[in-house]
Amino acid sequence: MSNLEPRTVEIFLKKFEKLSLKIEQLTDEISKMKTKLDKNYKVNRTFGLKSVRNSQQLDFARDVMGIGSPTKRYLLSLRAITEEWKGRKNDFLITVRQQEKETHMDLKALGIRIPVNDIKNIRVLAKQILSLLYISCELQGIAINEILREIITEINNEGQKMVQEIKQKFIL
Repeated sequence: MSNLEPRTVEIFLKKFEKLSLKIEQLTDEISKMKTKLDKNYKVNRTFGLKSVRNSQQLDFARDVMGIGSPTKRYLLSLRAITEEWKGRKNDFLITVRQQEKETHMDLKALGIRIPVNDIKNIRVLAKQILSLLYISCELQGIAINEILREIITEINNEGQKMVQEIKQKFIL
């Protein structure tokens, strides 16, 4: 029986070594997968933030606050971006940014680029925004005519200043 004990211990040690080696290989594979996922997450997460960093705030466009959460706030911004992308530059960048509520640090961003000379899409966007304003006014029982008159007057008064700002910020 004493001969069997060393043999059993030897078999057990061999099996334990194989099992340890398999565990080590699995741990290594999991670590590589985690690194790859972290890297993908970081790349995907920073894509929109990179566009925001490469853009400039437009003085005539103010951020629109959305409904936030207890820890985050959401902003819609209209920005100017001159960075060349897919053969285009000089675009309007409409972004939705998620910020930390206390520090106002951008956490995530998603943007839509619209070329400055794409009148058709800008017209569609303006019509949709004015439709939202119309619906909101109707639901609240407010006359929209006076609001539209104020908006158009403000745009006419500041029009040349807005065009000059775009000419300064874009590379024309």
